[in-house]
Parts: sequence; structure tokens; C-alpha cells
Amino acid sequence: MALKIEKTKLTEAAALLSIQKEAFEADLKKYRDFESSPAAETLEFFKYKINNSFHYTIFLDGKIAGGICVVKVSDTHYRLFRIFLHPSYQDRGLGGKLVSSIEKKFPKVKTWSLDTPKDNRRNRYFYEKLGYQKQGEYKVNDRLTLIEYQKKVK
Repeated sequence: MALKIEKTKLTEAAALLSIQKEAFEADLKKYRDFESSPAAETLEFFKYKINNSFHYTIFLDGKIAGGICVVKVSDTHYRLFRIFLHPSYQDRGLGGKLVSSIEKKFPKVKTWSLDTPKDNRRNRYFYEKLGYQKQGEYKVNDRLTLIEYQKKVK
């Protein structure tokens, strides 16, 4: 399976948003977070992110498979705002490769951060395995609490 990560083009926005919505649909139903859920995002906001962050398209065997959005917090601190794969490409061991590839694109970054649902043990285990450490948590609504993670790069 050939993996390629390239800067997102605006012409890819609709296809990527469709994949993002499918990837996060179960979370939207579970947490009912209609304000900030990736599954409730508009095309307008998605395009805004493409233009105002580091947004990448994930290609597998030449087909759009997902996306990654990175936000600059400071010159040495970046945030892994969102990473998503179409459900048909999930559970294939690609997550670690994707995160590693993105981190390598920004060699001057000393701190990476992200958040993930507190009750999503699978995601938490995944990020902890990659060196991310819990920094705290915050409640989004009565159903959803997010854990804030951070990783220091040496």
C-alpha cells in the first residue's frame, strides 16, 4: 500500500470533508457535540482550515484516504488539530506512520499537542504509545470530556 501525504488543494475539500464526516459520525451520535464535532463541520469552515493551517491530504494507492490538520501555536509548538482516515482504511496500522510523517515535516517543533475523548481508550493508548503525555482534561458537554496531550521532542 503506497502512502503519500501532500499539502491539501481546495479542490479536494469536498471529498475530504465527506471522509471526515464519515470517520467521526459515531462520535457525533455518541457525544452530541454539534458545535465542534468534525462530523458537523461545514464546507466553508473546512476550506478556511485548508487556507489557514497546515492541511494535508493522505493518499493510499493514489486515492484520497483522509486528512491531517496541523495548527501552529508558536514557533516551537504545533497542535495536531485533526487526523482522520476513511473507515475502510482504519485498523491497518497506518496511524503511527501518519503521525510520524507529520512530525518529521516540522523538525523545528519541540512540543506537539492534541486532544482526544477521555472515554476513547483506544485513541488514548495510541497517542501514549507515540510518546504523548496527559496534561489535563476539559468538559465539552455532559457527554464529552477531552483529554489534553502533549509530547516534547528532544
